[in-house]
Amino acid sequence: MQKKYFFFDIDGTLTSVKNGLVPNSTKKAVQLAKQQGHFVAIATGRPYYFTKAVAEEVGIEHLVCNGGNDLYVNHECIRHTSLDRAFSLAVIDECLKKDISFCVSVEDS
Repeated sequence: MQKKYFFFDIDGTLTSVKNGLVPNSTKKAVQLAKQQGHFVAIATGRPYYFTKAVAEEVGIEHLVCNGGNDLYVNHECIRHTSLDRAFSLAVIDECLKKDISFCVSVEDS
């Protein structure tokens, strides 16, 4: 069989839309794909610290996080791309001027 590469989102794909939990059938399907030699990963806009628990529950070690800006292989970050600092500060300035709430994460925590 030819090796296939599967990338799953979390919300509504690995987890149920109804309750946010990972169904047992999903866990079994992921493990079966891995046992058959396929590459299985999560691809999500979420940061790693929000993704790690679901990945561990499902048994997935490879992740593309932060909307494609972070790449983890075997739960080790092998690439991190930060947002442009000047652009980020300009967005923050606009939010402050317009009284728009914002959040900044400077670490994976």
